[in-house]
Amino acid sequence: MNIKKGKCAEIGAKGIIVSHHHGRLPYAVPPMMILPDIKEALKDKDMTIIVDCGIASGADVYKTLALGADAAAVGRSMMPSLEKDGAPGVSNFLTEIGNELRYIMSNTGFAKVSDIDDSALYEY
Repeated sequence: MNIKKGKCAEIGAKGIIVSHHHGRLPYAVPPMMILPDIKEALKDKDMTIIVDCGIASGADVYKTLALGADAAAVGRSMMPSLEKDGAPGVSNFLTEIGNELRYIMSNTGFAKVSDIDDSALYEY
């Protein structure tokens, strides 16, 4: 895929959110598919990459980090927990995601989130 080199960085942005708006744009490339190309295009830029869209588990967070994101947005996924149980529900949701992420990291050999790379992902 041909990604233009750092247009956001050129105008002074320090971060981007990669999203396809919860699938509302059926023809848009899913963020996980385009993320490695975006990371490569921004490799020499001081740019934070945040991925949004269907991040609902620690496994999803792991995949976004492995593919080059600096952070993952879980806002939509935590809404049911917020609606059902309020702040404690959100706290439990985030704890579950963190626990699953730590579990996956322990099984793939990464001690720190900043060390996660794509070496444990299968590409076809």
